[in-house]
Amino acid sequence: MKEKKNKPNVLEIKIDGSFYPSRHTLDLRRKRVEKSAKNNAPVFNVIKNRENISAIKELLIFSLLKAILFLPIKIAIFFKKLFLNIGKKALIGLSYLRTKSLGKVSFKKIQQREFVKLNFSPPQYWQKGIAAFVALAFLFVLPIKVFSSFEELQEDKDKVIQYGLSAYESLKKNDFTSASISFSSAKKTIDDLGIAFKYLATAIPGIGDKLVFGNALLLVGENFSDAASLLQNAIEYFDNDVEMVLKIKYLQSKVAAATPHLLVANKILENLDNNYSILPIDINPLKKILVGGTRALLVFQDFSDTLLDILGDKYFKRYLVVFQNNNEIRPTGGFIGSFAIIDIDRGEIKNIEIPGGGSYDIQGQLRELVISPEPFHLINSAWQFQDSNWFPDFPASAKKMMWFYEKSGGSSVDGVVAINASLMEDLLEIIGPVEMSEYGKTMTSENFIDETQKLVEFDYDKEENKPKQVIADMAPKVLENLLDMDAGQLSLFSEVMHKAILDKDVMVYSKNPDTEEKLESFGLSGKLRDISEFSDYLMVVDTNIAGQKTDGKIVKEITHISEIQDDGSIINTIKIVRRHMGVKGTVFSGVRNVNYLRLYVPSGSTLLSAEGFKAPPADLFESPIDGYVPDKDLQEIQGVVYVDPKTGTRINNEFGRTVFGNWIMVDPGQEVTLTIKYQVPNKRVNQPSEGYASSIKKSLDLDNNFFGYKMLIEKQSGAKNTFFKSYVTVKNKNILASVGSGVAMRQDGWYYEAELNSDKYYGVVLEE
Repeated sequence: MKEKKNKPNVLEIKIDGSFYPSRHTLDLRRKRVEKSAKNNAPVFNVIKNRENISAIKELLIFSLLKAILFLPIKIAIFFKKLFLNIGKKALIGLSYLRTKSLGKVSFKKIQQREFVKLNFSPPQYWQKGIAAFVALAFLFVLPIKVFSSFEELQEDKDKVIQYGLSAYESLKKNDFTSASISFSSAKKTIDDLGIAFKYLATAIPGIGDKLVFGNALLLVGENFSDAASLLQNAIEYFDNDVEMVLKIKYLQSKVAAATPHLLVANKILENLDNNYSILPIDINPLKKILVGGTRALLVFQDFSDTLLDILGDKYFKRYLVVFQNNNEIRPTGGFIGSFAIIDIDRGEIKNIEIPGGGSYDIQGQLRELVISPEPFHLINSAWQFQDSNWFPDFPASAKKMMWFYEKSGGSSVDGVVAINASLMEDLLEIIGPVEMSEYGKTMTSENFIDETQKLVEFDYDKEENKPKQVIADMAPKVLENLLDMDAGQLSLFSEVMHKAILDKDVMVYSKNPDTEEKLESFGLSGKLRDISEFSDYLMVVDTNIAGQKTDGKIVKEITHISEIQDDGSIINTIKIVRRHMGVKGTVFSGVRNVNYLRLYVPSGSTLLSAEGFKAPPADLFESPIDGYVPDKDLQEIQGVVYVDPKTGTRINNEFGRTVFGNWIMVDPGQEVTLTIKYQVPNKRVNQPSEGYASSIKKSLDLDNNFFGYKMLIEKQSGAKNTFFKSYVTVKNKNILASVGSGVAMRQDGWYYEAELNSDKYYGVVLEE
């Protein structure tokens, strides 16, 4: 058997069986013998002498004998020539071995810098074992129909491949039942060949390695079949008329049973080569599917208890759900036009209240009168519920939403859920159109935003004055369709929700500290990340104030130009281009986009210059109303605000970051560019931690001092059409390696580019 490249370099003869040895294979791919119930192969050291050389020859001759005994003569002749050729090469190979003490032999393979060890010796009484095996082979010879012709064997092989392809296609279509049946059929086809055939074929050069490979794939299919069957059973259970928490608990048990099967399948695929010509397909996509599926199940296992708590498994829960229109961007996603109070008990929705007047319904009930953040004075100096999501850190904004709701006469709630309008578009893509006959409308993923905005702003009953009633009427229908999803829709739903979590189109806050900690670990909390370990950091937060529903037409290009100084400090220049793709005069989007923009940067950064900002006229801003007081939460979070006299930029520190804020406006069909320059303190570029440093030194074989540069770009919830580029220049340092896709090395630094549809991270290792 030829040694394949890039494989572990241990050469073994493995002998296994029940009482007497029943097979031997030459395996160049494992550094040690894998011990299992079915394969417990003793390994013996070789002493290079005449007796053992003779043993090797006799073992090879025995392999040839088995091929002659059980295959048609015309095939046996072919393999005889092949065996003689391999035997000749094996003897030539042995001549390169150098005998060492204790009879062990090894030679160094120059290309891979590792030692290849020949480590085998026949066990005691091996000649009797061979004789016994020959006798047993005659007794347990496979049915003549299996070996009567090569064509029949070829037909069986084609069946296995066809079953495998069928299962693979079913897997891609999320048809787990069909995939399970196909894998089981493939297994049965191989099993029908019999045990003797499988042991016999492993001794045939050119066939044995392929059979081992095929059996490995069979084991993958078998484990996947078991997992798919369990998961299919769990999905079908969702059709039963039982409480939702019971459905989730049943799914928990099936996922726990299915996950080990998928872990085994992943482990086997991880160690398989994909260069065998016997495969008519590329198994790499299958690897990715299994890895992704297994990871999803592991995440579900870890998160399911938290999900049960959120759904009121043990205690009744009440949530404040806010609907955010990200076409009118706000720090946590969008303007809060509507909200709902939802009561959940054991996974069942017991009550939903959606005010027809939306967020404005509770304005007149507010008992606490506080002054709004200063930029909001353009529209209202009084801070109210609809503008409560001022902080980009969702837990902070969620607490403020709860405060306004409760201070307006609302009951206490257990948490807050924020849903962006763009998520509703994706959900309608799954469940299909929703008929709203009372409005003469059919809501689809394509028209949902436009139609609801028209109904809310214009086409509502002015006497009844409930512009948000369409949301109240539509929400139960959407929930009903979501609860009636079939297996295929459920799979699509999980994909949509995974994307929504990454995009921050759905965020959840819980008053329970343990639940909130879990939500944060799964990226659902919307909490700003800890940036203490990052060399550089950037988050751009837009707040549409009096700019109507224009943000869906804004395209943003953010360019980060960074110069690392000799002392380790960083000078950054941020260039932001905003293009308004709307058409002037178009309803909602054909007007000026008015935006208060904040740059969140590393704490302690110093503003050097700012250009391109433009604020609305000062006389449009309201003065605080008599009787209104500063908000304590706002004061505590934002601290002291300093206004740069040259640029009008507001500067403060919050959430462990320095913030630069200013105004930018752009008309339909136009674009504006702003540039802001600042210096990051030198404490940001440091040597990695001792453990991390040791691992880098070892992997890169470094002797000198080296530094790690790590950059985090945080995405704002609800932001769309945002593109990020980074150019970093460094002097007197060598660039050794990079981490993260999208990094390209340059002569004096590196370049990074990505669409900012989720948080982005990259790193670079530098040496002095």
